[in-house]
Parts: sequence; C-alpha cells; structure tokens
Amino acid sequence: MKTLKKKSILVFGIVLIVFAPLMASYEGLSISTPYPSLNIENSDSNMIIFNLKVKNYNMTPERVDLSVANLPKGWEYQFIGGGGLVNAVFAEPEDSADVQLWIIPDSKVIAGSYDFSVLAKGEQSSSYSLPLTVFLGQKLPERLQMESELPSVEGTPDSTFSFTIDLQNNSAAETTINLKSVVSDGFSAGFTESYSTDKLSNVTLKAGESKKLKVTVNPPQGVSEGTYPVKVIAATATTSAQAEVTLNIKGQANLTLSGDQGLLSFSAIAGKEKIVTLILKNTGSAEATNIQLSDSSPSNWKAEFSPKAVEKIAPGEQATVKMTVTPSSQAITGDYGLKVSAQSSTSGNISQQFRVTIKTSSLWGIVAVLIIAAGVIILLLVMKKYGRR
Repeated sequence: MKTLKKKSILVFGIVLIVFAPLMASYEGLSISTPYPSLNIENSDSNMIIFNLKVKNYNMTPERVDLSVANLPKGWEYQFIGGGGLVNAVFAEPEDSADVQLWIIPDSKVIAGSYDFSVLAKGEQSSSYSLPLTVFLGQKLPERLQMESELPSVEGTPDSTFSFTIDLQNNSAAETTINLKSVVSDGFSAGFTESYSTDKLSNVTLKAGESKKLKVTVNPPQGVSEGTYPVKVIAATATTSAQAEVTLNIKGQANLTLSGDQGLLSFSAIAGKEKIVTLILKNTGSAEATNIQLSDSSPSNWKAEFSPKAVEKIAPGEQATVKMTVTPSSQAITGDYGLKVSAQSSTSGNISQQFRVTIKTSSLWGIVAVLIIAAGVIILLLVMKKYGRR
C-alpha cells in the first residue's frame, strides 16, 4: 500500500514538472464567450448579442483594439461597453474586461449558417481571434408543461369540485394557449384565474412564464358514488400538455318524511288514539342508517312510533312507520301543529310539520243533545202548568 502511494506521488510530481511550465508560459490575449454559436429564429428586428470577455495573460497593461472579420455582406456590428459604443478595451495583467458584441443582420438575409470572427489586437503585437457562428431560421419548438397540485379531489354528489393546475410556457416566445377539459357524461368543467371568477377558454403566457389556473367541475344531479376522471388539456397549434385528476364521489343519503300518499295533515279526536302512517324515503345515493324518530307535540299530547327506529334504508327505497297520536283530552276543536323528526347517522336530521284537526268526542255531543232536550221538556212542562192559570 505504501509503495502504491509513493508511485502515485511520483507520477503526480512528474506531471507537474512537465506541464507546469507550459501552463505558466502562455503570454498574450484571449477572447471568450459562453455561447460562441447561437440559433436565431429570423433576422427581422433581431439584435444578436455576444457577451465577450477579453483577458490579458502575463503581459503589461495595454489597450486592446476590437474588430470583426468576415462578417456577411450587409451585416453590421457594434461593441458596447459601459453603456456606450467602444472600439477598444484596456486589459490589466491577469485581469479581464467585459464587452458586448452586437450583430445586426441584413433584414433580407436568408436562413442558413454564418461564420465570422471577433479579433482582439494589443499594442505589443499580441492578438487573438475567436470564431463565432450564427444559425438563422432555426426556431425553438413550442413546449408546454402542466401539473395539478392534487392528484384527486373528494366530495359528495352535491359538491362543487375544484383544484389548481400550474401551466408553464417553456417556449421561446409569447404563446396563446387554448384550454379544454375531458369529463364524464353530464359533468361540466370551467377555467378561471385563481383570483378571478371570469371564465377562460385560453390564456396568453410570455416565454418562460407560468400561471396558476383554477379548474371547477360540477357533477350532474343524481350522480352515483364512484371515481370519475377529469383530463385538463392545454394546447397550441404545435404542442400540448395535459394533467389528470380523479374525482372521488362518496354517496350521500337523502331522507324525506311525509304521511301516506304525501299527506301532511290528519284529523283526530281529543283523548282518542289516532294511528297515522309515515313514509320515510331515501332519495340519495348512499344507504341511510340508524334512523331515530321523535316528535314535538302540544302540551299533554302523546306520540309513539312503531318501530321506534329504522335500521337502514337503501338508496331509492322507503320504509313505513306507524305513528300513534293521542291528543290531550282537554283539547278543543281546532287545528294543531305536530312536528316529527328523523335523525340519521348518515344523512343528518330532517323534520316535517303535520297539521292535526281536533274534533270533540261524539259522546259529548250526545250528552249535549240530551241536556238541550231535557231543558226543552222542562220548559214545556213549566209553560203547561203555569200557562193555565
């Protein structure tokens, strides 16, 4: 192991001895740019800019004159430094000067590849040439990216589902993007900006710009429990992007309460039991369970239910409950209100108001008739006895 380390150190030392003088021996100028070859869509109103760096290697400070060679006919150029036009830079030893080269192509130039060079010439006869290339007529293809912040959204059949998508224009130019959605039958979807309620069918994004959009989906009435895919598509004439979100719709029970054949009124006799048929219907999309019945009746009234609770009612089904109502024996003839409530663990609480018309007992009517008749007879006897005098 020690022998291997010694050999590695020896080889590294030899490399330094051989190449160090070469690395340190360069004297002169250099010009560099991060991108010596550029692709330009067209020459109309385009300014092609190269960011240049002129460096002095191991030479005395000097002025460096700049020029461009082999520029195509009809093209122009300018060197820009410090916010103005320049023709030269000053190069300090082991330091660099930054300058921009602006190339203005001829507006009538055809698509193709064009080569030229930028030259740097110092006062000490040192010079440097950097080859540059411009490709005209090559357009960066349009690219879009779209992502949803949530893979799925959960709710009930009467919910309005909404989620946010992030749309990004990865093209090199401003682009108008059309928006559309693909949803299940009966569903509807719309696009808005996150801070607005105005519906959108398209959106315009600058190059590299992104925007958050809100997607709102409404399911049809009576939709069944299940999962429903929503596909959101952003498209231009040449490219598209899409995102998929799943709507998880949970079933929901929906109870209604009424009398037989939908009646909400009945008549009863004070102090006498009255049996009324109640119909519980589940018009929802999920099972209603553990349904407890209760009443809110006038003072001294009594109401009982048979059965007292309904275990479950499937979607689209109904259950029958017998309600025995006993009005107070002191109740007088007239209309009274009786509220019946049904509390379910899956559909919440519902209530229904019934109108009860009270009639007095027929026995009391007979007694009243007899009293009146007796009074009439007594009156006639009195008149007969004293009328002869």
